[in-house]
Amino acid sequence: MQTLGFSVFRASNSHGFTLVELLVCLCLLGVLAAFAAPNWLRFQERARVEATRDQLMNDLQNARLRALQLGQALELSRLSDCTWVTSASTDWSCGWQLSTKADKQVVFTTPLHNSLGLTFAKVDPLDISPRGDLGTVGDRWVIKSKQPALNLAVAVCLNSASRIRWVSGEACS
Repeated sequence: MQTLGFSVFRASNSHGFTLVELLVCLCLLGVLAAFAAPNWLRFQERARVEATRDQLMNDLQNARLRALQLGQALELSRLSDCTWVTSASTDWSCGWQLSTKADKQVVFTTPLHNSLGLTFAKVDPLDISPRGDLGTVGDRWVIKSKQPALNLAVAVCLNSASRIRWVSGEACS
C-alpha cells in the first residue's frame, strides 16, 4: 500500500513476551535468589553484631567521660527485662544501664532490640572509677549470633590501662 510515495509497514502481532520467555526469566531469577539468600542473611547478622559492638564501645567511652565529669564512681550493669534473656547472671543481651555507684541514679540506659547473645565475663556489674578507669584486667563481653551455623562472634576487651578493643572470636588473646 502506498500513499503519496511513503510506504506504510504493518506492525507484527506480537506485543510483549511469550509465556516461555517469562518462565525462563523467572527461573533464572529464582536460581540467583537461592544463591544470594544465605549471603544476605549472613550480611544482616554480621551488621547486627557489629552495630551492637559499636554501641557497647561507644557507651563504655561515654561512661568514662561521665565518671570524669561527675567525679563519681559509676557502674555499668545489665538489663534483664526482655523476652530473650536467659537466667544466667552473665547474660547482657537485653542491654545495659549506667548508674552512679553511691545512690544508683541512672545516667543512661541502652536497651538492645535484637536477640543476639551478649555475655559479660563477670557476674558483678562493671565498675568505673571517678578517674574514668574501666573495670579490671580481663573484663570482656562476647557478642554472638544466636544462629550457630553462621559462627559470628566478637569480643570487646579491656586491658590494665582501661583500653577498649575488639577482636573477632570469643577470646581476647
